[in-house]
Amino acid sequence: CNFRVWLFSIGYTLCFAVILSKTWRIYYIFTNPTDKKKTIKDWILIVLVAIVVAIDLFILLIGTSIPTSRLEAFDIVDAEKEIEITSEGVTHENHVYICSNKYSVAWLGISFAYKGSLQVIAVVM
Repeated sequence: CNFRVWLFSIGYTLCFAVILSKTWRIYYIFTNPTDKKKTIKDWILIVLVAIVVAIDLFILLIGTSIPTSRLEAFDIVDAEKEIEITSEGVTHENHVYICSNKYSVAWLGISFAYKGSLQVIAVVM
């Protein structure tokens, strides 16, 4: 359960941070009023992406390290599809796994607020 949250969050933040850093470079170059155009080196963009991903990692680490906020899988028997018996006499029992926690909404809210603030910054640029 937690792996899915980590993979989605890190993947989204990494992709968006790269786009955000390149947009910032273009914004900086075209809004610099001086005649001397300063170029931004690639290593500065890499540091910027690393900082954005590190903040997301910090949020995820805190969210999954607290035992009461970890997602847990609950095994529930599917009531719509009851036990099926095949022609060979093999029985199939359908299960649904649900990943949830009563505190998961708070950590998702914090993570989405962070990602939303990155999008607002991108819109402003």
